[in-house]
Amino acid sequence: MNNSTRIGPGIYLAAGPDLTDPRDAFAYLVEGGNELALIDAGAGPSYPRIIDQIRLAGQDPDRLGMIIATHAHIDHTGALADFSRDYNISIVAHEEDARALETADPVFTAARSYGLDLKPVEVTLKLRGRVNRLALGESELVCLHTPGHTPGSMAVYLDRDGKRYLFGQDIHGPFHASFGSDLAAWRASMKMLIDLQPDVLCEGHYGIFYGAEKIINFIQEFLNQYPK
Repeated sequence: MNNSTRIGPGIYLAAGPDLTDPRDAFAYLVEGGNELALIDAGAGPSYPRIIDQIRLAGQDPDRLGMIIATHAHIDHTGALADFSRDYNISIVAHEEDARALETADPVFTAARSYGLDLKPVEVTLKLRGRVNRLALGESELVCLHTPGHTPGSMAVYLDRDGKRYLFGQDIHGPFHASFGSDLAAWRASMKMLIDLQPDVLCEGHYGIFYGAEKIINFIQEFLNQYPK
């Protein structure tokens, strides 16, 4: 990976529409000591290119310990089954979206909309409740349940070297009954993310934002589009 894909210390861009495949949401690689984590995993066809990006970052894919699926949509989860087949990793998702991944539900996961086939995958760690803390070497990834876009949507944050990195995928929606969207729940989730006062936002489709004020304004713009 070149310098433009390094976000912070031990944090890299691993997938995205201009990097791996136009159908991929942005996915992020986090190094924690001797272990690596991916936050999301692209739409599926780009799986070999994501592996290449991990290696270009100077990292060994065999050190992958977990992939956190921020929600069940295929542009974030399409390669999960491939990673699970090839590496000894935990697949992490919130229990509210886990069933759609395990059954490869073509509607809930939006696979049908993308014209792709999602392979079913076992979710080895189903998170429950509002806050879950996952150890990554000497670091800690905090998974927050942020329902709204889907019932099991999650955001992840990491405090490192005095900065808070927020992986807030699909902040913008969209919202549709076919995957259980809830605008009231989404508003509450977005306000929770604002309260985190993140220094860096790694979003699923809009990329990377630096600075708390810019991040808060970005989230607030979407809140303004969907008033009560």
